[in-house]
Amino acid sequence: MAKVESTVTIARPVEEVFRFFLDLDKNASKTDPNVESVVKTPEGPTGPGTTFRFRQKVLGRMRDTTTTFISVEPNRKIEMEARLGPLRPKGAISFHEANRGTTVVVRLDPNPVGPLKLLSTVFARIGQKAWDGRLARLKAAMESSSWDKGVHTG
Repeated sequence: MAKVESTVTIARPVEEVFRFFLDLDKNASKTDPNVESVVKTPEGPTGPGTTFRFRQKVLGRMRDTTTTFISVEPNRKIEMEARLGPLRPKGAISFHEANRGTTVVVRLDPNPVGPLKLLSTVFARIGQKAWDGRLARLKAAMESSSWDKGVHTG
């Protein structure tokens, strides 16, 4: 089965980078130009069972997608599953202390449904490109001087 694995090291403490992912409803649109809106349910602290509903441009069309956090290990790992058109991606985002910051590793199985399973490798390549871009934008945003000035707070 084809997999997506994307890695980036961000010059920020693990706690800050982890918090970005817990607050996707506030942060995702700041680093992904395809995201129009994000709604988190339920309200309150993000944890297992929290769902983010994204309205975003996917392959040139506006789509509604969902990501649900299955488990959350503070400052270490978030396991998740999503619904993205014909895909049911499952995987994890892990966070590791690095020399001068945090290494983020995203590992996902695109998990296409039905006959689209035959295109798993294609979906993995598309997902790889999307996550590489997403993590590069996250790195650029979190390492910018405006992030230092608290512009990122919601």
